[in-house]
Amino acid sequence: MSKIRKKGRHDYHHGDLRQVLVAAALRTLKNQRAEDLSLRALGRELGVSPRAPYRHFATKEELLIAVAVEGFRLFGALVTKRLTTAPSSPLARLRAVAEAYVVFAVDQPGAFRVMYAPYATVNEAAPDLLAARAEAHGLSAAILAEGQAEGVLRAGDPMELALSLWTSMHGLAVLLTEGQLGRYDRAIEAEPVPRLVTGMLLDGLRPR
Repeated sequence: MSKIRKKGRHDYHHGDLRQVLVAAALRTLKNQRAEDLSLRALGRELGVSPRAPYRHFATKEELLIAVAVEGFRLFGALVTKRLTTAPSSPLARLRAVAEAYVVFAVDQPGAFRVMYAPYATVNEAAPDLLAARAEAHGLSAAILAEGQAEGVLRAGDPMELALSLWTSMHGLAVLLTEGQLGRYDRAIEAEPVPRLVTGMLLDGLRPR
């Protein structure tokens, strides 16, 4: 029987190491602050030369941007999965997106923190990050506009309504990821909380 060995410095193809570094950073950020992340340490963990990570990311900030973009991709995948089982009405779809946001944050706190990191940690103007964030938040606005067209949501600027929904769910996500809501600070227990909060918010967005 052949032995399974850990990948070494000669096992990664040129394009593979970039994504492997992003995945390793996501794992590390579950238990470590972004400020303490080290490209050299990740390289040692992966068994590559000290300079190898820098061929893909000139600075740690570039790596964190890639982590944030990957976080939005993972979030998008979760949203797509939940939308496939949600009813087709705009309200149900909007609720699925809002709940997915909180559940993702609790399940992937490291990625979530980098996705919305302070300016000093991540370059918020990075084109890839701007595009990923706009795509993620644009879905909510599109569903809101659809609900307005069908008369099931109140009139107004869809982006303003999306902002109201997002800020509420973001605040809840932060409270949960930081363990400030007691027994609801574990992913398995986070589901009922966004469901409750989203229901109240959507009631407020209905036509008066």
